[in-house]
Amino acid sequence: MLDAATASIAVAVNAFGGASAVASASVEPTSLASILTTVVPGMIASALPSSATTTAPVQETLVRVPLLYELTAAFIGGLSGATHADERRMDISGIAVLAVVNALGGGILRDVLLQSHGIAAFRNWRLLAVALAAALVGFFFSSLYKKMKRPFLYLDALSLGLFAVVGADKALSAGLNVVPAVLLGVVTSVGGGMIRDVLCNETPQIMRPGTLSASAAVLGSSLYIFLVTWANIVKPVALIVAATVTLTLRVIAVKRGWQAPMPVHREATPGRPWRWVRGGGDAPCVPPVDETDERTEPR
Repeated sequence: MLDAATASIAVAVNAFGGASAVASASVEPTSLASILTTVVPGMIASALPSSATTTAPVQETLVRVPLLYELTAAFIGGLSGATHADERRMDISGIAVLAVVNALGGGILRDVLLQSHGIAAFRNWRLLAVALAAALVGFFFSSLYKKMKRPFLYLDALSLGLFAVVGADKALSAGLNVVPAVLLGVVTSVGGGMIRDVLCNETPQIMRPGTLSASAAVLGSSLYIFLVTWANIVKPVALIVAATVTLTLRVIAVKRGWQAPMPVHREATPGRPWRWVRGGGDAPCVPPVDETDERTEPR
């Protein structure tokens, strides 16, 4: 009886070992896709300190922006919206609406689309209070804000990167794939400004020629997703890297006047059957975008 039991255990151990060998052989990288998803992240993780990498699932925690910065960002975004309303000769009701939309609209739109974490702007009453306070400041001191737009450029660029990362992270935590996560990161950053422009019956600012605000948000959220899901970098480190890259691109684009490419058209001219021109055609001239009038979106 004892010999039979021992033989059964030995057979089971051999079978388990054979299955393990088959399983280990099946996961060896045999294609470019498997190499990119296994070998490359391992090389990046091995080159970084152990405290900067993790093997924990992406969905475990949400990145958090300090509350003080969120409130500051909401105030600046609300002040920008209030100034936008004042330039269009709106009353105090219009100023309040555009201030709240400009400050909180992108985050609200993102949370409505996710349907999994609640509306952050409504759960934290301080954000709404700060946006309304910015509307009052804009009502009385909008001319002062117009004179100080340039110093707010760096805060706006930092907010663009931070909240693109926060939006992308919430999408990842909700189980979405890469492309929807990038999209929600961009929505969080510039969605409030789009809603503001629609309410003012204007073409949304990010759809007009400008200095790479939406492009910087796409880069920041994409870089964050790559660092977290592929390179296994811990979220705080990935947030700092992605936000810094976004801020740098945005500021350099404003300083040097970089713009996104315009469409290329083929036009016939005398003596030449065709020639290529950029931004040609009979489309009406679109006024340039004020690069410092981008809104800031909390959470």
